[in-house]
Amino acid sequence: MERLKNRIAIVTGAGQGIGRTLALGLAREGAKVVVADINEENAASVKSRVEASGGTAFAASTDVSNEDSVQTMVDESLREFGKLDILINNAGIFPVSSVEEMKEEDWDRVIGTNLIGAFLCSRAVSGTFLQQGSGRIISITSGRAFQGAKNAAHYASSKAGIIGFSKSLALELAPRQITVNVICPGITDTAQPRGHQSEEQIYSQAQKIPLGRIGQPEDLVGTAVFLASDAADFITGQTVIVNGGSIMW
Repeated sequence: MERLKNRIAIVTGAGQGIGRTLALGLAREGAKVVVADINEENAASVKSRVEASGGTAFAASTDVSNEDSVQTMVDESLREFGKLDILINNAGIFPVSSVEEMKEEDWDRVIGTNLIGAFLCSRAVSGTFLQQGSGRIISITSGRAFQGAKNAAHYASSKAGIIGFSKSLALELAPRQITVNVICPGITDTAQPRGHQSEEQIYSQAQKIPLGRIGQPEDLVGTAVFLASDAADFITGQTVIVNGGSIMW
């Protein structure tokens, strides 16, 4: 089933981890994918994987924290495909620091990538979506938005901010039938948690999850495809938690 046939989807942070899996998953459903990532080599690699599977992709070297870079990515995507239908704000970073030791530039870098990046990308596609009278914006947040994050207050704040921003944007864009939603994963089997946790710590978390394991990036694809599809026409301003039951909201 190609639920996203001929739709154009931008996925930020698509060069690795969750973003890569989402890009490949949307392509399987027929979407033409803009693989946006700050790492040009990673973006090109994912583009090649999409094409090897029979899909269509365009690689865009993008720093989501930079307004000019984001606008260039959107402009190039429009030149390549002629329209845009879906934006998935996935790009994010998770450095570790206590508030006491955190430098202002560390705070700014995380907020700039995770939250301002979602704002810049959403704003950059909004004009096209408004002209079309259609569009889907989906942002990836984190359970840390609800629980907080010891030694990562900047990260938790950025992810909580995404939820508030998305609800506000949903209200603004709803009159033109543009939906804005959020997907909230729990701990996921990517390189990110291993940057600040040991395998023993990750295993310990898995034992506390009702479904008995940590998430896989593929677990998020079905939700993303659903929210991007016609089946979700009447869903906006929502946060869908996909975490095996580790947080029940």
